[in-house]
Amino acid sequence: MTASISSENIFKMCPCAGDKTYGESPLELINYYESLPKNRYGDLLRIMAIPYLYHATEAINDSATDAIEAYSKAVTDLLSYVKTTDVSGLKSILELAQGSDEFEQLEEQVETHTGQHYGNLFKGFSDHSYFNEAKELLKTRLERNGIEIENLKNKTVLDQGCGGGRYTVAWSLLGAKECTGVDLSDIGLEDATKRVEAAKIKNVSFVKSTVLNLPFEDDTFDIVYSNGVLHHTTDWKLGIAEQIRVLKPGGFGWQYLIENPGGIQWDSIEILRVITRNVNKNFARTVMKLLGIPANRIFFMLDHVMVPINDRLTPMEIENELILNGAKNIKRLERGADFDGIEKIYNKIPFAEQKFGVGENRFIFTK
Repeated sequence: MTASISSENIFKMCPCAGDKTYGESPLELINYYESLPKNRYGDLLRIMAIPYLYHATEAINDSATDAIEAYSKAVTDLLSYVKTTDVSGLKSILELAQGSDEFEQLEEQVETHTGQHYGNLFKGFSDHSYFNEAKELLKTRLERNGIEIENLKNKTVLDQGCGGGRYTVAWSLLGAKECTGVDLSDIGLEDATKRVEAAKIKNVSFVKSTVLNLPFEDDTFDIVYSNGVLHHTTDWKLGIAEQIRVLKPGGFGWQYLIENPGGIQWDSIEILRVITRNVNKNFARTVMKLLGIPANRIFFMLDHVMVPINDRLTPMEIENELILNGAKNIKRLERGADFDGIEKIYNKIPFAEQKFGVGENRFIFTK
């Protein structure tokens, strides 16, 4: 059996199971998964809940129906599905995944554990996803918000928590003078270094370090970019303080932290975090690959579901912390890429707040 979890901890990890936003369906779903055995068959069913709920949520987000009602039904449908699934028919997947669920040696230290998780996800990216996709996403988010960085060709960039280095490289491809990525993941940094060397990109380098104690002097970089990182650390406030410390006076800062409220998108992730909290990560990646899910989609789905810490914050919490550490000209971005919740809110799609809450907390500022 899986390690038991109290109702109090369920509600802490997954508030929507306690506040009855979707009725009783989330708690009923979680309790059923808790009753499943802790073995390869039970974990296979837990993993299959991930693409099921992601696809259901995306379908709701693309529809004009009431999101709360539709999501409650999706959770109920998943419960019916898992109760009637004949796992013996999935034996071939288990056979192909043989060995991937053996003892998983993960560091107890949260930062190292997190780095290993993301390093294993990033290294599966195709060259297109690694180089072209990140560049276009960054370019789109800058352009749609009217952000022009003067004389970028003479700017130095720090990517604070670079993971596999995609956005470190993206800044280089957009024309920055020198780009440095910092992360604690050996796996991610090794993969990033190999890709950059193979592509003969000369102005990108990587440094192994915690993002909470950056190995740079004060006022070092023209741009410090932190994109969806600090909410996975033990102290996001310290991360912001470090970001601003190493930013030059007048420099450009970018900070993205997960939003609260986040609508059905983040409620779904929190349900899945409870369900899969004891599932072997290697096994999850292997099963999803065997299900035919592309590497960038696997990353998207497992990103927040299986990381140890996943703090969600209100816009005011983040803005207050930026101000406290000396940030100026703070602006919360109103637009994003096509799939970003904030872009859907901007375009006033039906039931946008139910679906995406306040949208992504992307802030820019100067020092």
